[in-house]
Amino acid sequence: MTKMNKIAAGLAASLLLVSAAQAQETVSSVATATVQNAFTLDETAAISFGTVRATADPAGTVQASIIIPANPTIDPSTPASGGAAAVMQILVPGTPGEYAVSGVAPFTSLTLTVPTGDINLTGASAPPSAPKLIADNWSGYILTGPNANTAYAASNLQTDAAGEVTFAVGATLNTDDAASTTAYIDAVYSGNYDIVVEY
Repeated sequence: MTKMNKIAAGLAASLLLVSAAQAQETVSSVATATVQNAFTLDETAAISFGTVRATADPAGTVQASIIIPANPTIDPSTPASGGAAAVMQILVPGTPGEYAVSGVAPFTSLTLTVPTGDINLTGASAPPSAPKLIADNWSGYILTGPNANTAYAASNLQTDAAGEVTFAVGATLNTDDAASTTAYIDAVYSGNYDIVVEY
């Protein structure tokens, strides 16, 4: 091969390399992910123990009670009369509290926490010596979702295909267990409580 031919061959090889390099392109991109751990918990209705006739045992020895079942298809009941010393009678039936969860991934199991201790209900205009009402034995009942119409148990509160679920909460209302010589007044008795739903 002559010197000129060698030069020509070298130039041709260089042009091929340049052409190959010019065919390569690079794009820089950004990977993203949106974290949404928050969801919506709405109170459709707070628990109501209705309108009752109540008399506390002055000695605080016995209690009368009304049960508001978490299952809304079951009527409230008065299983404990407390004898003559304590009385609890239903005048207007109460209703369980109802709650709605949304904004969760489909078919996700959630944990429901209801009050584990006593919630005291007091009358705003009642004297300090007046007896209180006590709410305890809180429970949950699933209204919608894959486990609808069942009592709540650990992690069976599961969302549906839309990421939603509703449930109800019930409890027992009792007369005071402390000694008091003052009667209940005619008034609305109220107390704050927390309902917690979490992953």
